[in-house]
Parts: sequence; structure tokens; C-alpha cells
Amino acid sequence: MSEQEQPTQEELAARLRVVSRLAGVGKLSAGAAHEINQPLNVIRMAAYNLRRSIEKGTLETETALVKLQRIDEQIDRAARLVGGMKAFSPTSKQDHCTIDPSEAVATALELLAKRFGAAEVALEYHPTDKRVALQSPPTAIQEVVAHVVDNTLEAYGPVAEVDPFASNKTVIERKLTITEVVSDGRFTLCFEDGAGGMETEFLAKAAEPFVTTDETAGHAGLGLTICRDLITSMDGEFLLEPVEGGLRVTVSLPVTQAPAS
Repeated sequence: MSEQEQPTQEELAARLRVVSRLAGVGKLSAGAAHEINQPLNVIRMAAYNLRRSIEKGTLETETALVKLQRIDEQIDRAARLVGGMKAFSPTSKQDHCTIDPSEAVATALELLAKRFGAAEVALEYHPTDKRVALQSPPTAIQEVVAHVVDNTLEAYGPVAEVDPFASNKTVIERKLTITEVVSDGRFTLCFEDGAGGMETEFLAKAAEPFVTTDETAGHAGLGLTICRDLITSMDGEFLLEPVEGGLRVTVSLPVTQAPAS
């Protein structure tokens, strides 16, 4: 390839954004399969009990209705999880539409549950009780949540073994707190961790392409860039701030529908 044909940094970043989304599918697939298997198992057991009751002639209408309601709920949950996986497909349609941001966040966290467990990081989630709507690509919120969570789990790193008999042992609480707030016509999503944070000088450029603290070349440094670009495309604000012992990521988006009274 001649020098003139070499891709620019912008072109390379655009290509790697697609790769980053594909990598997200791989990280989530095992967890998603586990989460989807749970409602399937509930459905299987409820259907088995219904069949056995019919065969024995002991089926009671009230009991049957309860089990059918449980099946309906689990079908809805499985459908929600499958729909959430589309957030990480590079071929998904990204036209703006009206979404419930809180519902999108909850779906993303449900898909990521297995990753929190594997990393031994506790999730403290405070959803808003105010239902609002905003204009967004249908999967943008899930993608932002996935990238910020991934960033946090990687920042905590592997679980360190602590000698239970050591007198000077220090145990760091591995936790991510996610809080939703609806106020003054905006939906705000705040992520706060205790994973050590970033130096102020580095923090100022952390959302730029190819900027990463990973010294193993295992990350392209595009996760926060993708988040910033997505939020900016929705006329929102994306902010990184240092907190004691960690980092706060704040996403603020304008709502198009006020909370239901």
C-alpha cells in the first residue's frame, strides 16, 4: 500500500469503532445466554406443571392462570434481553426514535450481570421512578452503559489475593454505583467507581481516540470515544470527573417527554 493509500487516523478510528462493537458482542454473549436461560427454565417448568395437572385431571383455573401469567412475564423478559443484544450489532439500524432511557439502562445491566459477578464488582443501581422519553438511536444507551461498565471492570483489574493473616492488609471495595436523575428537562445518568481514577492531565484527553491506560495493547482506547460521540449526537453532555479513589462518568440528555404526573 502506498503512502497516499494509508488510512488517516479518523478513518482508522471509524473502522475500529465497528471492531469495538463486535468485541462487545463477544464479551456479552456468554452472559446473555445465561440470563436468557433463566426465563426459559421458568417457562419449561411452568409448562411441565400445567401438562402434568391436565394429564391428572387436577388442573384448577386459578392455578393455571397464575402459571400462564408467569410464562408471559418470562417471555417478555427473554424478548427484552434479545432486543438488548442488538445494541452491539454493527448492522443495527441507528435512526433516532423515542425511547425510555431508564428501561434501556436496566436492560443493559441485566445483560451485563454475569460480568459483574465474574469481576467480583458489586453493582449499586438507583433507577429513577420518573418515566420520561428522549430521542436516541434505539440502542445507543445500552452501548454507552456497556462501554462505561467495561471501562470500570477493566480499571479494577483482576481480584487480588489477600492474606487473611496479614496485619496490614488493605481491602478495596469493588463497586460501581449507577444513579439516574430526572430534573429540569434532562435525564442524567451517573457512574461512580473506586477503581483508582485517572491523573488530571490524562483525564482531559481520556475520551479522545486511541487514548488508554492499558499498557498491554489489549484495548484500542475507543470505548469512551464512542460514548462521547453517541451522547453528543443526541445533543447531550458527556463528562469525566475525578472523585476520591475513583472516577465519575456523567451522561446528561434532554428529554422530549416530561415525567408522567
